[in-house]
Amino acid sequence: MQGETLATGARRAGAAAGNGPSREAGPPWRVGFESLETEIAASRELEVKGELPAELRGTLYRNGPARHELGGQRLASWFDGDGMVHALAIAGGRITYKNRFVRTPGHDEETSRGKRLYGGFASRIPGGPLTRFARRNHRKNPANTNVVSHAGKLLALCEGGRPYHLDAETLETLGEDDMGGALEGDRATYSAHPHFDRDTGELWNFGVTYGRKTTVDLYCTTRTGQTALRARVPLPAAAMIHDFALTRTKAIVVVAPIVLPTIPLGLMLGQKSYADSLRYRPELGVRIAIVDRATAETRWLETDPFVLFHIVNAWDEGEDAVVDVAAYPDATIMQAIRDLMVGRTPTSAAARPERLRISRRGVTRTRLSETTLEFPRVWSRVEGKEHSRIYGVAWTEGTGLIGTPVAIDLATGQTSTPATWRKTEITGELVPVSKAGATSEKDVWLLALVLDAASRTTELRVLDGADLAAPPVATARLPHVVPLGFHGNWVAVPAPQA
Repeated sequence: MQGETLATGARRAGAAAGNGPSREAGPPWRVGFESLETEIAASRELEVKGELPAELRGTLYRNGPARHELGGQRLASWFDGDGMVHALAIAGGRITYKNRFVRTPGHDEETSRGKRLYGGFASRIPGGPLTRFARRNHRKNPANTNVVSHAGKLLALCEGGRPYHLDAETLETLGEDDMGGALEGDRATYSAHPHFDRDTGELWNFGVTYGRKTTVDLYCTTRTGQTALRARVPLPAAAMIHDFALTRTKAIVVVAPIVLPTIPLGLMLGQKSYADSLRYRPELGVRIAIVDRATAETRWLETDPFVLFHIVNAWDEGEDAVVDVAAYPDATIMQAIRDLMVGRTPTSAAARPERLRISRRGVTRTRLSETTLEFPRVWSRVEGKEHSRIYGVAWTEGTGLIGTPVAIDLATGQTSTPATWRKTEITGELVPVSKAGATSEKDVWLLALVLDAASRTTELRVLDGADLAAPPVATARLPHVVPLGFHGNWVAVPAPQA
């Protein structure tokens, strides 16, 4: 498999004028990959069925791609669509909803022109070879992957560039944010997966800067909002990195062997997309950088090849570090993501939870469960500490899609899912929120946006983390189908004083 391209399947699917895969009749779930252009700027109250827990006082923010085609040109990957942020404000047993696009310059330019002008993760720059060459350095950050609140700022994130600052009440885009000048130069990036240290109040994140020497740049933002570059770590190859791990003393970067060529000529000349240029190189193995948070001292270890997008959690055990990940055996998932955009049953690919124990002697890997897992989350109070329970989304049997809520109890080895779950139901990431008086990892409400492809509806469901098999305690239907998205977070408001 040395040097295997990750784009061959997409070419088999065909392309419309070289700009993206053609659309074909497909299964019901493809409604989750249709565009949503409707924005609701004024809060709209939703009808609630059931009873919302009284302690749910705050806003659930979700982000994901909402524009998958423009001017008859469909994008080539789920990762490429312009980001739309959804806000569900909950208080006093009521829910209000609003949604808006992240108004990046690229989004606004394409909207005004009524056609695609930019490439993306897997979508080539539109036009012929000369046009693609002329626009090779014109980049668009879709701001479509996560939305995070810290130090009074709400940020829409995608590792394709800098974050975008949003108004937390109106969702108005306030502009690109250079994090107080910490993100220097037009190639500086800030990933979609920052990690919060509850003890220090710091938010840590990374960005990959590609160039003659590709680096991972680690940033720390204090609880009051000051950001500084804390380490710049040269990478052994120009790898695709989506997430990292944070313990109380270390930042850990797991580098899977999905890499750009030494000289990505097609990408440099604008003739290939980033994804077209990537190669799966299992002979490189997985390389792990362990960075001391205080000194930036870095050491490297290696282990056998696997592929990952998401870290579950990480913590220190003496001098060792433990990192739980959602691990794929190879790079097949990259083709599966492309399959989604043409409405084809995705190529079989599934991740499972694994534990990496990192010591001075090396890395040991342990499979934690045979349950499939993506979009993993843990209770916020155990982030950076040892956890015993993972919440996430499993692959739905017979569909090739991640879509079924799951809770994995590591102490007992038991897995729980809803007692009834239809194949046409697809949940996004489960966002845990502490119950009143919570003392354990089961004491959470799980907030999920669920698409029912059969009825073409999306609703918020509040699930019980202690009893996932039980029906939702409350549901609320949204005014429109929300395209399947990626990540989100709960921002609580203080309870009123007696």
